[in-house]
Amino acid sequence: MSKIVKYFKTLPAEEATKFLIIFYIVGISGFLIPQTRQLFEVLIPVSLIVNLFLLFLFHKPHNRKHWLFFASVVVFTFAVEAVGVNTGVIFGEYFYGKSLSVKLFETPLLIGFNWLMLCYGIVELLRSNTVTRKYTVVLGALCMTVYDFVMEPVAMKTDMWSWVFTKIPMQNYVVWFMVAALVISAFELFQIKTENRIAGRIFIAQFVFFAILNLFLR
Repeated sequence: MSKIVKYFKTLPAEEATKFLIIFYIVGISGFLIPQTRQLFEVLIPVSLIVNLFLLFLFHKPHNRKHWLFFASVVVFTFAVEAVGVNTGVIFGEYFYGKSLSVKLFETPLLIGFNWLMLCYGIVELLRSNTVTRKYTVVLGALCMTVYDFVMEPVAMKTDMWSWVFTKIPMQNYVVWFMVAALVISAFELFQIKTENRIAGRIFIAQFVFFAILNLFLR
């Protein structure tokens, strides 16, 4: 395990990007081939963990402030999702399927980590550009909402979650924007550094992944 960590730590950004591209091409292929789709649904948590591994591996600086902040984001977003799924008040009435693995309060334990990964990635992307960094909160929340719009149909088809009334309520997208804006604002307020060679590319890779499956997955 230590050799794997050491290998990825010294991996150039270009090589890490190639790994991500291959990783997601395999994922797209696995979902689009009927014979392997069920297997790849089971592997969704593994995919998230691999992405989290890369995100945290390439993060710097490693200090108490950053890790406490990340933990707070995970707990906050998990709590929002848990209240949402158990009351139907926040996002609308929905329930989680089996694809996201272990649940607590009917909510996958990985969901808070996914929120962190996505918000971290979009913050890194926007901060890397001198123009967009001025509007990180608004543009970041907007990008997160577009991401959710693209992801929702795929999530339902792959048993990640489902809506009680089938049609996705507009309320869901409004709250996604608000929660994303809160988390991204916290990144800015607490001056959390996102010096990460891979974070933004993970966000882009996931977006492209869901966009392709949105078009072709039946």
